[in-house]
Amino acid sequence: MAEIMVTGGDRMFFLLNKDTVLARFHVEGKGPLETIKIDEQFIEMPEWISDLSEFIENRRAPKKRENIAKLLEMSGCHTLFGWLSITHALSLIDTYWVKPTESRLTWEKVSLYTHEFNEVVAKTAFEGGLHGYNLSTTSPEYGTDGTFAKCWIREGGIIKLLKRGSTGARNAGLEPYSEYYTSQIARELGLDHVEYNLRKHGNKICSVCNAFTSEQIGYLPFAGMNTRGSTIASVIKIFEEYGLKEKVTAMFIFDAVIFNEDRHKGNFGFLIDNDTNEILDMAPLFDHNIAMLCYAEQDDFNNIDHYLSEKGPCIGGEFIEDARALLYPEIRKRLQNLYGFQFVRHPKYNLPKERLEALEKVINRQIQQILE
Repeated sequence: MAEIMVTGGDRMFFLLNKDTVLARFHVEGKGPLETIKIDEQFIEMPEWISDLSEFIENRRAPKKRENIAKLLEMSGCHTLFGWLSITHALSLIDTYWVKPTESRLTWEKVSLYTHEFNEVVAKTAFEGGLHGYNLSTTSPEYGTDGTFAKCWIREGGIIKLLKRGSTGARNAGLEPYSEYYTSQIARELGLDHVEYNLRKHGNKICSVCNAFTSEQIGYLPFAGMNTRGSTIASVIKIFEEYGLKEKVTAMFIFDAVIFNEDRHKGNFGFLIDNDTNEILDMAPLFDHNIAMLCYAEQDDFNNIDHYLSEKGPCIGGEFIEDARALLYPEIRKRLQNLYGFQFVRHPKYNLPKERLEALEKVINRQIQQILE
């Protein structure tokens, strides 16, 4: 590639994929009016990046996530320019990043996949409060989606995500258990999925899982492929183009079994080759913390039909009706084998015995009704 000439002020940046410069842009405006303007694009982008400005801005962690607004402000990342300058828009879903046009930084110097994470940032993102002052540094917390408090750690060379449950309500904090137990059902059904475990981090019960991305393999959320409203049929049609019809169909059926009310376009999608942007496979199933009737109370289990009548999926109409319409021979056979399922109890952290038994009963009933 020919040498890229740079002129302009100190609010100019390059967008890169690893060490390949893709575009030059600048930040204009102040405060809430800050916006990204693309000055020049050097390489054709994949079809799912139709708006470069939006692609860059959407890499920011949502301020509504627990503890993140305070973290962004304390670290100087509450403005768009500050966030770009300090975090380089790094994320653990791919290998895109930004740097000031005058910077000599290379991918080797900033990659989240190979560098230790900032423990102060991780602890602040997970627990809240202030746990030190070394906040102005690159960290995956600044580019992690979702609303629940979470942090990334590295153990034995493996990148792991810790995610807490909710707080405040009488039945709050059960979401990590949903991750742990639903991964057992996914395993029994033979689905590609992320394995979850439970642990205490500080004094909080949380779910823990390994990252499924790397410097070679990235994650493309379905939202990046389709920004409009989606139906089950439209989702399946797109996945079918990549030979993945059965996998995404099985996902919708799995969601019906586990009562997953939160399958949105950000938590399913594709694995991509980070160098070529080629779609390789469907991403493993993950993020099932709002499943397993995690907000149901004992009275709800006593009146389960009424409670379930008010539950349904984000994409689709009604759990049982959708799953019945989607059944194909192989997944029907797997559901038949799943019937009678019982959860493997965790050696340390479990839901109350009565709740687990009630969940086993209602999930097996759900399987039976889908198969009718």
